[in-house]
Parts: sequence; C-alpha cells; structure tokens
Amino acid sequence: MNLTEIVSSSFARVAAIVAAIAASAALAAFVAAYIASASVSDSQLRQLIDTDAAGLAELFSAEGVSGLAARIDDRLALRPVEGESPVYAFADSNGRMLAGNLEDWPDDAPLDARWVRLDLDVEGANGAPVLGRALLMPQDNRLFVGRTTDARRQALAELRTVFAAGFAASLGLGILGGLAAAGLVRGKVARLNAALHAVRDGAVDRRAPGDDASDEFGVLARNINMALDRIERLMSVQREVNDLTAHELKSPLLRIDHTLAEVDQEEAIQRARAQLEDLAGLIEALLDISAVSAQIGDSRGLEAVDLAETVRHLAPLYADVAEEAGISLEVDADAPVTLAGSQVQLSRLIANLIDNAVKFSTEGGTVRVSVKPGPVLEVSDQGPGIPEEAREKIFTRFVRTHEDGRVRGHGLGLSFVHAAARRHGLIVEVGEASWPEGPGGARFVVRRPPEA
Repeated sequence: MNLTEIVSSSFARVAAIVAAIAASAALAAFVAAYIASASVSDSQLRQLIDTDAAGLAELFSAEGVSGLAARIDDRLALRPVEGESPVYAFADSNGRMLAGNLEDWPDDAPLDARWVRLDLDVEGANGAPVLGRALLMPQDNRLFVGRTTDARRQALAELRTVFAAGFAASLGLGILGGLAAAGLVRGKVARLNAALHAVRDGAVDRRAPGDDASDEFGVLARNINMALDRIERLMSVQREVNDLTAHELKSPLLRIDHTLAEVDQEEAIQRARAQLEDLAGLIEALLDISAVSAQIGDSRGLEAVDLAETVRHLAPLYADVAEEAGISLEVDADAPVTLAGSQVQLSRLIANLIDNAVKFSTEGGTVRVSVKPGPVLEVSDQGPGIPEEAREKIFTRFVRTHEDGRVRGHGLGLSFVHAAARRHGLIVEVGEASWPEGPGGARFVVRRPPEA
C-alpha cells in the first residue's frame, strides 16, 4: 500500500479533518495565550510607569525643581542593564530641559496625562519605541515618564516564534498521526477485501483474518466469516440437490424407456422413445447448467487446460457435419493458451459454440474458430446473425432467436456457455462477425472481463 492510496482514501480525509480541527484548536489556544501575555505585559508596564510618575510628583511637591531633577538623575544612574529602560524628560514652562535622558522635550506628548507611544531618541538611540505619559506640574513645569518597549517587543516576537513552531509541530504530528491511523485502518480493510476477493475468485474456503480481535474489525471479520460459512454450506447443499435430482429424474425415464422397448407397436414406440430421449436431454442440460452455476466462484477441482489444444481436438468432430452442410470450418489455434479450468466444462462450452455456428450458417458459408492469448476464444459464422435487441437475452434459458424447424434444440446451449464462462471468470460478448466480403453473421467472444 503506497502513500498515494492512503492519501486518496476516505480514512485519510477523516484523519485530515481531525488534524485540521486539532490544529485550529491549537492555533486558537496559541492566539489566546499570546493576546493574554501581551495584555498582561502592557498592563504591568503601565502600572510601573504610573507608580514611577506618582513618586516623582510627590518628590516635586516635597523638594521642588532641584530636588526632582536630582532624583531623576539618581534613577537614571541606577537603571537596569536589561529590560525596559526608564525614559524621563523634566522641562520648564518654555520646554527647556532640566533633567532626564531625552535631548529635547517630546512635543507629541500631550500634557493631559494620556498614554502615548512614541519613537524617541533616548541617549543616542535613534527611534527607540517608548510608552509613556506627560504631566503638567506646578508652575507650568513639565514631566514625561515612560519606558522603552523594545525588550517587550522582542519578548513577544520570541513568544510568537515559539507559538508558530508549536503550531507547526502539532499540525505535522497531527498529519503524520492521521496518515498512520488511516494506513492502519486501510490495511485492515484491505485484508478483509482481499479475503472477499479470493472467495469471489473461487477460494470458497478462504476466511477473513482478524476474527479473534475484540475491536470493531474483529466483529466485522466474524460476521463476514459466518456469512461465508453459510454460503459454502448452501453451495454444498445445492450440489447435493443437483446430483440427487439428476439421479431421481433419470431413473424413471430409463424405466419407461425399457418398458416401451417391450411393446410391439414399433412406430409409436420409436416416437415415444425419441420424445423421452429429448426430455432426458432437456433435463440433463438443465441439471448441467444448474451444476455449473452452483460452481461459480468455486476454484476447487480446476486444472490447467489448453484452450487451443481443446479446439484442435473438437474441430474434427464437426468437420464432417460442416462439410455435409456445405460449410467451411476454419481453425486458428496453433499457440498454446492455458488457463485454470474444468476440461469437461470448457470442452462443452467450445462444442456448444461450434455446434451453434454450424447449425445456423448458410450453405457455402464459413465458420471460423480462433484462440488467442488472454485467453480470447472467438467463434464466428455466416448465418443470419443475432439482432442487436436480442443479444442481451440469448443466454436466458429456453430463449431462441431463430425459429427454424430444421434446427432442433431447447435454447439451453448458450445458457450453458454463459454459466461455464462465469464459472471460469470469463465473459461472453455477442456481436456481428466481420468477413473480407463484409460484415454478417454472429460473432461470439469469450474472454476475461476488462477489469480482470
């Protein structure tokens, strides 16, 4: 079983849906966690800035301008090496810087304490991202308190990378797990199908594996095997009934025939015996068809049969009859063509087709029999042919497309051909024969079905 078969299976589609749902759930969880982390980080940073601004405002009230400027310088001297750096700007009413680590007062920061995000030049760092707020102090002095956010941005970027890697890993594992599960389930189904295909092809004693398992597949295998056991028993019973019926019908007919043989009225007796013989042939043909039909799918007792050799053996038996009717019998069966089958049933199949072709060919016509690898058996004649609308029903028992008093029969010959072909995994196709002088007559082709 290759990857293409697994991917194209319904199990893979179910696994893909499950993987997509799991991946979507993971993505939703990652997004929610990211938003929560970003929100908590932003809230903590704002709280830190508010606390810092409140402390500086108290210092200004207690120590005035010079005291506040000194405390800002002290805090800048003790700022952390890593993480968010403090940003201060203390200016007079004219915007002249009194203290802080900004060269100029940030004009884009309104003095109503609103939160702003600005890109500022902090101690030579051009365009550093800053979150802060500006306060209007007594005597129109100005104070801006903020924190750089580049470290926070970097942390969030790393978090996004971790989340993306986790999502990709979960998606990949989901897909691989889904494919593995699909392959496992498909393998179990394939083994069940293989057992059923083997039974269909004739191994009636084959059974589904895994019937000892306690899962759903074990239950399915047990049900399949119970059905196959019943089918095998029914086939056996049908064969026994056919054999018994044949014996029970033939014996009374033979006794009647022996009784008539002792009667003195010769002409009436001969007609009666002929009718009994005809009836016995009819019964035998029906039983043969039933017996062959019962063996469809049963490969027991089959042997290697050379179709070409069988045709070469049977053709001379019909050569004299064909010659008397002014019909030419052509045979093209030189190369061996072997298949597993019943020699008796295949011989009768070929004989029925040749006999049918000879019976319905017109005087001066030709019957052509050929065997090619495949196997492909073809029998063509130059008779009246078979109307297209009748080609589907000619294999039905007792159906005759041509009512000709010169041709005896019950319409069972082609029924046997159809049953015997099916027993050997073959099909019978009917069409119009093709000849050098143009189309005409019937053409029967026995071969493997296209999917075989």
